[in-house]
Amino acid sequence: MKGKRVIFLSASSFFLSYFSRVAWSIVAPLSTLKTTTTEDSIIFALFFLGYILIQIPSGTLADRISAKRLLFLSLLGVAVTSFVSATFPLITVEYLASFLMGFSAGWIYPITVKLLSTSFDDKDLPIAMSIYSMAWPLSIVASGIVIPFLALTFSWEFSFYFISVFSIILGILALLYLPSLKLTKSIIKFKDVIRDKNSIYISIGGFLFYLTYWVLVLYLYKYLLGVVRNEYVAGIIYSLTALTGIFSTILAGYIIKSLGVKRTFLLFISLYSFSLLIFSFTKNVMVIGIDALALGFFRFIITPTSSTAVAVIGGKERSGSVTGFANFFWQSSGIVGSIIAPLLINLFTYTYLWTFISVLSFLSLIFYYKLKFMRDYL
Repeated sequence: MKGKRVIFLSASSFFLSYFSRVAWSIVAPLSTLKTTTTEDSIIFALFFLGYILIQIPSGTLADRISAKRLLFLSLLGVAVTSFVSATFPLITVEYLASFLMGFSAGWIYPITVKLLSTSFDDKDLPIAMSIYSMAWPLSIVASGIVIPFLALTFSWEFSFYFISVFSIILGILALLYLPSLKLTKSIIKFKDVIRDKNSIYISIGGFLFYLTYWVLVLYLYKYLLGVVRNEYVAGIIYSLTALTGIFSTILAGYIIKSLGVKRTFLLFISLYSFSLLIFSFTKNVMVIGIDALALGFFRFIITPTSSTAVAVIGGKERSGSVTGFANFFWQSSGIVGSIIAPLLINLFTYTYLWTFISVLSFLSLIFYYKLKFMRDYL
């Protein structure tokens, strides 16, 4: 029962952190602010800046301080900043709220990976991580359906009020039902984390992969609006990039146990990269929809593999620290993507954008290939 509570509350919190992260990419075209591509990029970049600044401290503290209290404070921060974003619709307020929302949401991933790695042994960890990672595609499917519905039925602000209320409820449940972890008493030296070559390879490879990931998440909806010219249809196709991911995350744990972390990365990042490249060569709605389904399936095998990898590299004692270190680079890619993407869109077209990020995804394979484990898990 304890394990089920840990998975449910960890996954729900992760769902919310991701839902809040992609909210503006869908709300922006529907809001009264009528932001430009440059203003949207600043909002995205500020969210990621706040998010990455807290990654290493949050990972280290998750190894040393009560995880459930840290999770509560993080969710409370998301609730407050979401409320402010909706209540004071000014572009300067959106900039500040986005930074603080990212700073608050940034605690969630290292804390929840720490909770899972401590609550499950090596045999059950890949399965636990795959169930936990279902929150990722579910949040994208939900955002593509729920956010346009709330924005068009009520107003764009309702999306952020929804996030605020959901955050408060989850925070209270975390305090009440998450277990108190046995914390490590030894001093974890950060230099030991950065000296581990696996930590470096997973961080750099992840930076390149997640750069493509965030560009897709943050700019795909606007691209689809230009292709289909219908908010609901664009939202549905956007959701397709995660729909099959709901099923692939369930399979991910078994695939990882069968192939091992390294081989899973190499196979599915290759397939994901090819799927990205297809966006460059078609504007046929049917082809885009089918490709979106394939892309989602491959992508959400990779994400639980990443979570499993950092948990294994860090072990039970320093999984929070390794996760925070790696996720610092992974989420830094969101800032880089927010800068590169609008430049490519404005100077060229979306075609060049999709080609460019597919090449980066292929390049990430170099670093995943260099990963070495005592046993290729498991």
